[in-house]
Amino acid sequence: MDDRLPWNEREGIIYGCIIASISSLLIGGFNVYSNTGYSIDRFGEFVMNYLVIWPVIFIVAFTFASTVVERVAGMVVGRFAAPTDSVNAHIVMNIVVCVLMMSATMSLVGGIVGETIGFLMGGPSVNVVELVANWTKIWPRNFCIAFWVEMLIAQPIARTVMVRMHAVNMKHDMAVTDST
Repeated sequence: MDDRLPWNEREGIIYGCIIASISSLLIGGFNVYSNTGYSIDRFGEFVMNYLVIWPVIFIVAFTFASTVVERVAGMVVGRFAAPTDSVNAHIVMNIVVCVLMMSATMSLVGGIVGETIGFLMGGPSVNVVELVANWTKIWPRNFCIAFWVEMLIAQPIARTVMVRMHAVNMKHDMAVTDST
């Protein structure tokens, strides 16, 4: 087993929460910031407003990633990556499949959720037709942003947490074994 990846369901949830929280915070935050007309001098106001929306975006992203994307990515990686391929090859292929699915879906769903919350907070009404029409412009940008956020920030942080968790668990297991 690779110590950079989750070994059980509990660790998988922690791993997924780390990735979903970082991704939804950075990617969702960028989208809201760039699509709502905030300027740098109103960044503090933006942060306060986004922190109201962010938990909902996180829940949607984590739920979709852990129920649909994780399973599909596992099937795709299992089909196209050979068992003899390196762990890094499996990780990169998994990232590409997950980012493709999440960015495509969240480009639409995230917009609907975000605009609905914005509407409930007194903003303009949700225009689903416009969101669907703009999807072809929004998705490629979101894919590029999501790919680099996953490769350079979210995944490395989640893998570092897994390595540290496994080190602590192994140290604890060794201490228990030595004491018996």
